[in-house]
Amino acid sequence: MNFFSRFFARTEKKQALRTEKFLQRHNFSPDAPYMLPKHLQEINRLDFQHYLLRYAFQGLYLAPVQQPLSILDVACGTGRWLFETAQEHPQAQCYGIDLTPPAPQTTTIPFTSQCHFVQGNILEGLPFPDESFDFVHQRFLILALPLHTWPDEVKELVRVTRRGGWIELVEVDLSFNNKGPAGTRVYNWFKAASEKRGIDLSVGRRTKGFLLDAGLQNVNEQIQTLPFGNWGGRMGSMLVTDLSSAISSIKPLITTTLNISSREYDETIALWIQEAEKYYCTYDFNIVYGQRL
Repeated sequence: MNFFSRFFARTEKKQALRTEKFLQRHNFSPDAPYMLPKHLQEINRLDFQHYLLRYAFQGLYLAPVQQPLSILDVACGTGRWLFETAQEHPQAQCYGIDLTPPAPQTTTIPFTSQCHFVQGNILEGLPFPDESFDFVHQRFLILALPLHTWPDEVKELVRVTRRGGWIELVEVDLSFNNKGPAGTRVYNWFKAASEKRGIDLSVGRRTKGFLLDAGLQNVNEQIQTLPFGNWGGRMGSMLVTDLSSAISSIKPLITTTLNISSREYDETIALWIQEAEKYYCTYDFNIVYGQRL
C-alpha cells in the first residue's frame, strides 16, 4: 500500500467515525436510512402532523374498511393513529410496529389493552404470520425507505394481509409545487441529501403502481393538494408549523452531509417560507389503497 492509499484509507476511516458520532449525537439511527431523528421535538411534531392530516382528510383513513378484527400500523411513531383507530374499532386487536415504538411508561396516550406494540425494522421483514390483519396502514415512510426497497416492502405488507383485507399508504411529494428561487435551493439540498441514502422525494407518485404490481385489486388513489403558507388559511399555517419543525430536526443531517453553514441554512429556509406566500406553494399528498383478494 503506497502513501496515497494509506492516506485516503485513514481519511475515510476518520470520516466514518465522525459520521457515526454525529448520528449518535443527534439521535439518528445508523441501522436505518430514516432521515429524521427521534427526540421530543420530533415526537411532538408527529402528533401535530397526525391532527393536521385528520383535519385535511376528514378522517383517519380512506379505505372502505368494515368491522376489522385486526389492524396493523407500520411505522406507528407515537401510536396516535393506532390509538384513535382502536377507539373507532373496539372489536379489533391493533398492532403498531416501529424502530422505537411508544413505551407505556413514557407516553401520555391512554392506550387500551387492545393496542400492542412491537419493535422492528420493516427492512428486515414483519414479525407476523401470513394473513394476520384485516387492515394494514402505513404513513410517511418517504424518508425511511430507499427507492429500491419499496416493491419488496409492499409485498411484505400484502403477505400479512388477509384475503379481503385492505392496505393503505399515505405519502407526501416533497418536490412540492410552485417553487421560487429559495424553494428550489431548499429542494435541491433535500434531494441531494436523500439521494445519498437512496431515497426518492417523489415516491408518493409511485405508490399506486407498487400496489398494482403487488397484485392488489380495487386500487384507488386520491391526491390531496394542501397549501403551504398563511395564504392557505388554517391548513396552510398548520403545514408551515409541521414542516418548520421537521426542517429544524433535519438541519444537522443536511448541513453536515452537504457542508452547508448553519447561517446559510437558516437564512435560506426563512426566505423560502416568506417566498411561499408570493408563489402560493403547495404540497401533494398521495393516499392509495387496495384490496387483497
